[in-house]
Parts: sequence; structure tokens; C-alpha cells
Amino acid sequence: MKISSKKIIIATSFLSALVLLVVWIIYFYSIKNSLPEKQLEKSNQEYCLADDEVASYIEKTEMSVRVSIEDKETKKEKLNFQIDNIDSKHYHPIELHRCGVYAIRKFNYDPKKSKQDAGFKVELWKYQYNKKGDDLIVLSEKGEDMVFKGYYSYDFRVDPAEIYVVLERGYLGEDDYALIVKNLKTKKDDFVFPIKKMIDKYPDLVGSVRLDDWSDDGRYFWFDTHVGAIRLGFVRIDTTTWKTDIFPAPENVMGGDALNFNTGYVTVHPDNIWFGVYELEQEEKEKLRKEGIGSELYIENLFTGERYFIDKTDEPLWFFKPKWISDTELEYYLPSGEKKVYKIISS
Repeated sequence: MKISSKKIIIATSFLSALVLLVVWIIYFYSIKNSLPEKQLEKSNQEYCLADDEVASYIEKTEMSVRVSIEDKETKKEKLNFQIDNIDSKHYHPIELHRCGVYAIRKFNYDPKKSKQDAGFKVELWKYQYNKKGDDLIVLSEKGEDMVFKGYYSYDFRVDPAEIYVVLERGYLGEDDYALIVKNLKTKKDDFVFPIKKMIDKYPDLVGSVRLDDWSDDGRYFWFDTHVGAIRLGFVRIDTTTWKTDIFPAPENVMGGDALNFNTGYVTVHPDNIWFGVYELEQEEKEKLRKEGIGSELYIENLFTGERYFIDKTDEPLWFFKPKWISDTELEYYLPSGEKKVYKIISS
């Protein structure tokens, strides 16, 4: 049986196309498997920092910051970008995480005006490390009706896994005053802790809320209640069960004292007093100096109530500038400027 030349040409063309397809597939997967991890992440639209990269930011102007991605070892910059409409003077305007930069941004904002015009809006944004930004949550806004709507305070904390963001809703004295744990993906409130829940059981601990931080594993979030500089209590939220633990703050613990979010140890300056007026503070120091009364530093375990002596100085009302540098190491300073590190020895 004879096969026409036309059929031969068609069969040959089909076979050639099939071979080219197989070669292309092999080539594609070989290239994909040879790509560095960072490039694979970018090809999948992840845009996360690689293990050998680190991000930082600096203030560019009063309303902008410059984010930089560097090689951890060489310190060579790989990428940078600018985020505008951000209040860089705020105490906590931005957070850098492995897969995103989170920032509070203000729009149609005039710093010279105490009351903003219609169109004013404050939002929480996320930027990936490809410079792409998306708005996440509206914190406040003012519409054409000139009615200001405040949904959340201008503060936030994102967990290490970038699953949740913690926000503060309302103000002390309002019925809906609460701490909110919001799911970043669904934008729903996965947990709400009304501050009024503390009133009946812990009336002495009720005050304004300050967001503290997450434990390193992202399981627990801590916040405290306070009146002025004095901390009243600490609250720990377990995000696996949504159980809350409430701890009264040791006496005289202030805003500058350091809480270890993994172990529950908090620093204590037992004799410290907050004056708020420099002249009054100096008068008290002079009085204590004549009486030979100095300052001491302790740590106390919120779970057990056990207190441990760290150091002392003859200088009255001295703040030791404590800082946890690990779960077992506390850094602090003496009046001479000497930096010391106290190490907790496991029993």
C-alpha cells in the first residue's frame, strides 16, 4: 500500500512538533530547578526575603521612608524603594517582616490642620519586596459629609507568620473599647477582647491599652494596661485557644521596663517614681542622695511571682535601661555608662 507524500509530510511535522514539545518541557524544568530560591519565590509571586537577605528602613522625609534590602554577609544593597504618605515621626509607623512591609499611611492629610478635610483617610498597607503595595484595613476616614469615622487607633502589631494583625478599637470609657486580633487574609476579627471584661474581675487593672508584642513563635500576643507611665497589668492571648491570661503588674513597673514575651520575666525598679517635672525629680534625687538611698534592679516572673535581684547603684532614681537580648540574657546600664549583661542560670 502506497502512502501519499502529503501524509508523510503531515506525520513528519507532527513528530517534529512532539519532539520540540518534549524538549521544551525538559528545558523548562531544568531551568526552573536551577533557579536560586529567591528567583523561584519571585516567579511564584511570593516576594519574600531570602535567608541571606535583611530589610531595614530609614526616614527620607517627615512623610516618607526608604526601605532597603541588603545581603546579610556583604551588606551590599540589592533593592530599595520608597513608601510615601507615611508618618515617619510616629513611634511605630512601620514593621518589616519576611514577606512584607506593613505601614500606616495617611491620605489627603494636612499637618497644619487639626481637623482634616473631606477625603482624609488613614490605612494600613502591605508592601511586598517587589515594591508592590496594597491597602489592607481602613483605620479612619472622613467622607463628603465631613463626619470623621475612627475605626481603629493608629497602632498595630503583625505576628511573625503574618497571619494576624492586632489593632485597638475605641477608647477607655467607651462600651466597645477592645483589642482586636484580625485575620490578614480574610479581614475578619478572629478574636475580640473587650476591655470591660476586666472591670468586674480586675477593676484595679483597667486603663488605657498599649500594644506590646508577640512571642517569637507567634503563639502569644501581649498587651498591657496603664495610666500614664505606670503599668497596671499585662494580658497574654493564646492564639491557638484564644485563652487570655491576666497578670497584675509588679508595683512601680513603668513603660520603660522590659517584658520578655517568651518567658514572662519583667524588669522592676522598686523605688522608681515618675515625676514628669525635671526640677521636682532633681529635688527628690538630692534628698535621697543625702539619705544614702540608691537604686536597685530586679526581674520578676509574672507566672510564678518569683523575684530575683540583678544589680544596684548608689545613684537615686536610676533607670537601668533594661533590654532583653535573649530569653536568658538581660542587658542594662550603670550610671558610669558601663553596659552589663545578666544571665539567668537554669536550675
